[in-house]
Amino acid sequence: MRLYDLCRHVSAELEKRYTNDPMGLLRAKGELATRTGFLAGLVGPNDPEDPEKVRRLREAAEAMGIAL
Repeated sequence: MRLYDLCRHVSAELEKRYTNDPMGLLRAKGELATRTGFLAGLVGPNDPEDPEKVRRLREAAEAMGIAL
């Protein structure tokens, strides 16, 4: 899976989990950014593939209970 697709999947999962909890969503996105070192929501479809970012995103998602 491409970095962009992974970021969209993780972001969508967080949105679904925190539908009625905007502060929880904000905290979860902050935790994801802290774990990965980048903001998943800012990764675009034309961003270059970065295996290190993919690895960190996969690890962060797993730690947060999100299956990729």
